[in-house]
This record gives sequence, C-alpha cells and structure tokens, in this order.
Amino acid sequence: MIKILIVDDMPIFLEYLRGCIDWKSYGFEICCEARDGKEALQKIEEFYPDVVLTDITMPYINGLELAERITKDYPDISVILITGNNEFEYARKAVKIGVCDYIVKPFEKEELILSLLKLQDNIGKAVENTDVSPRRKNRDERLRALIYAGTGSNKDTEIEALSFFYDAADKERAQLEIENKGLLVALFKFDITDAGNGADSVESLMNWERLIAKMLEDKLEITGKFRVFHDYENNIVVIMRFDDDKELESFKGYEFTDIIQIVKSQLEIDSAIALTKAANISSVKGAYEKALNFLAGKGYGRFFDIRNNQENVSYTSLDAIFRLNRDIESLQADDAEAVINELWSKIKEKNNAGNTDAAPGFTEMNLLSSAVSILMTNIISSGFSVDKIFGEDFVPEKFFAMAETSEKMRENVIFLYKKRIEFEKGKKDSREHDIAQAAKEYIEANYTNSELSISDISEALCVNQTYLRKMFKSEMNMTLTEYITQLRMQEAKRLITTTEEKLSSVAEQVGYSDVSYFSNVFKKYYGTSPRSMKG
Repeated sequence: MIKILIVDDMPIFLEYLRGCIDWKSYGFEICCEARDGKEALQKIEEFYPDVVLTDITMPYINGLELAERITKDYPDISVILITGNNEFEYARKAVKIGVCDYIVKPFEKEELILSLLKLQDNIGKAVENTDVSPRRKNRDERLRALIYAGTGSNKDTEIEALSFFYDAADKERAQLEIENKGLLVALFKFDITDAGNGADSVESLMNWERLIAKMLEDKLEITGKFRVFHDYENNIVVIMRFDDDKELESFKGYEFTDIIQIVKSQLEIDSAIALTKAANISSVKGAYEKALNFLAGKGYGRFFDIRNNQENVSYTSLDAIFRLNRDIESLQADDAEAVINELWSKIKEKNNAGNTDAAPGFTEMNLLSSAVSILMTNIISSGFSVDKIFGEDFVPEKFFAMAETSEKMRENVIFLYKKRIEFEKGKKDSREHDIAQAAKEYIEANYTNSELSISDISEALCVNQTYLRKMFKSEMNMTLTEYITQLRMQEAKRLITTTEEKLSSVAEQVGYSDVSYFSNVFKKYYGTSPRSMKG
C-alpha cells in the first residue's frame, strides 16, 4: 500500500478527503493526518509517508513552506499541493521547488486519483488491486459475448443474458424484467496515437484504461443496474438498465463528460464517448455496433448522444473547455470569444434569464470561473508570468468584482483570453522569441555532449552570452542551464523506465561522463534515485 499524509487546517476538508475515495481499492492508505505544516513534519518523522497531500493556506507553516522543507529534507516523498483559484502564483512557485503536482479547488475526486496514480509506479500497484477474480473475468467474457454475438431471438438466451447482467443466476427475476425495458449503451474510446510507440507505451495506456473503467464504476450512479467492461479492442463499454423509463430518457451522461475532461487534463489522453439506446437486451449488440461505427468517423474530446437515431452532438461546458484549450494553443482569439458567447447563450436560454443586468446565476458564474481557471492553468503550465500578461496588481476575483453586470463579466473574461493570446503572438514575433527558439533547437540537437556549454550556444548563434541568457530567461522563464538539465533528465527518465540500459550508459547518452554526478542530479530533479525509478 502507498501511504498518504493529508494536511489541512479545516476538519471538514480532512473528513472529505478521508471519505471521498475508496483509497484501498486504488492501492493507497491514509496513514496519518495533520492540521498544519508543523504537525505534518512531526507526522512525517513518525510515519514516513510516500505522498503528502497538502493545502496551501495553514497556520504556523503553510503548504508552500512545508513542500519546500519536504523536497529538501525528504526527497523520496512526493508532494501534491491543493490550491484555490486565487493561488495560481503559489502553484507556479510550488512547481519550481519540486512539488510533483497541484490540484485546483474545487476538484473532482477523479482528478486527485489520477494525480496520485501518476507518481512513480503507483499505476502498476493500483492495477494489481483491481478486481481480476474468476467470477469477474467470467462475467466480462459473457458481456463481451453479448455485444459481439448478441442473443438472437431465443427468449431463453435473452433471459440468461439479462440474469447475468444482474450478476446472479436469477432467471425468474429476468423473466419479469425482460418485457418493454430499454437499456443505454455507452462506448468510451481512446485515441491510441497518444500511447506512443512500443509495447511499454501500449501497456501503460491499457493500465490507465483499466483504472479509468474502475473510476467510471465508482462515479456512475443510476436508479438501476449497470456494468462496465472492455471490448476486445480495449474500449470501455457501459451497459445501463434503468428501473424507470423516464430516468433512462432524461439521462444526460454528465459523469462521462467529466471523465473525458479529467483524463485529458491529467493524462493528456484524448477520448470520445458515444451514447445510444437499445430497445431490449437482444438489441444491445446493434446499439454497440452503432456507437462503434459512429465514433470511427469522429474526432476526440467529445460526448455524442446518438439515441433515437438522432446523431445530435450534446454541447456541454466540456466541449467549451476543450475548444478553449485548443484556441489558446493555436492562438485563435476569435474562436475563443465565439466559444464563450455560444455557451453563454445556451446557459441563458436554459435558465430563462432574460434580464442581462441581473446578477449571474450559478451556472453562468461556473462557466466564467471555469474559463478563467483554464486560462490561468495554461499560463502557469506554459511558464509565463501572470503579472507580465495582465499587470502586477491583477487578481481574478477583483477583476470579476469590477463588473457591474453578468454581461460585463463575460466581456471581461473574453478580454483576458484575447490579452493572453496577443501576448504569445507578440512573443512569437519578437527577437527574443527567435533567439530562445534557436537556442532550444541547438540544445535539443547537442544535449548529449557532456562538454556542451553556454559559450558553445552563444558562438553557434552568433549572440553575446549575456544577451542570450537574458533573452532565453525572459522567453522561457528558466535559465539555459535549467533547460539543459530538464531536457537531459526527461530523456534519462525515458531511457530508465523503457529500456534495459545500464545507468552508466544512460548517463553517457544524456551528456554525463560521471555516473555518480548524474545520479545526484537525477535524484535532486525527481526526488528519487534512478535505480529506484528503474525498479
């Protein structure tokens, strides 16, 4: 079991963290709790956890100071920081001091699970805890037979399939349920190109798919029964049988759209879901095939509701989230504005909120807050400074408070997106961007050379060293030396975790002639030794 210490000065949040996840089923256990950073350090000495999950704002020693102490004194312990929307700058600093990840409140429990599973080899340990009992294997094989072979028109076969769906040889119950009962079939497909090349990458994706299926089982709640399993292409299939036909018709699939977004943001794996209806148990095969054929011609990052032969795409806030992320990356300010306006209009229509001067409703504020969170997270992950883009006094909450109406708030959010995109466009057109990009390309081509120096880069680019350092730091928000180390460490980690190369060979391939020095740099960078990561 992977031991976790949770740290927060609010008892109610400690209680939430303690109970929101079936920790054991994912290979974790909460070994201890602390109310502040000072107590946390004492608990670390006593229990020596594998992971510390901590809030930022606490008395005595805050979360940021605690993280710095842990990464310095206990490099084998991983730290995940929990931040609020008004603490993005703290999160940026935390990444610099070695925090493994940060989660922004409010968060879904699945975000936290994936964040924990990404640490070192936690995913492998969690997969070992998934249900692989003979009974579960037999049930999943029968469900696969249902979607591939169907039941035919034999009523006994239909009853047998339905009774197995209820996970019991209860043919009498199935007989009562078989008439006039529809089901929903959802197909969850991953973009396999995200798996990369090699057996190890494919195996890693399959492990994630198993854990994502488990998260779906934990997250999905309906008035009825459901089964989650994999088809032979490792797509996730969900079959749902509702006790009430009205609830079947009103099912929106919000749990699925949440999972799409969380998997994309946490794992950078694209996926798509098609939801369709089967009139009865014998129609499940046709519904599965319809969903599979539909997704074959569609892109990823979307939830498609294709019930009742209507191939209409459900436009939810998650569609907007994906489009906004793409717009920032591709510098499409006009489309970002269109996305916010389009979803805003749909929310206004849904709420029948015709008075534009009224205070915004919860869903509207949720949209605006989400849009700003997406933007701030992008800025931090890109290595830019919020102050440089929006000014030193910029605070999202104050910026919202300046708006007198909900419409003005919407306009302000659009302004922030345009400002962010214009900032990067300006950098791409600038001399410093050209120099930094050229330096990056030179480093990427020569980082394996243990003799690589700043003067080498300077001479190759015909740029003064002082000017080169200044331009690179301004553009990349890190020094040339930090970038070289980052590139070397990332490649070293790849070689260690995906090949059987000796450490001396790995060190040489990433530009270190001294394996001992390489090991020290690696441990300082990742918080664990290369031999430990190699397992």
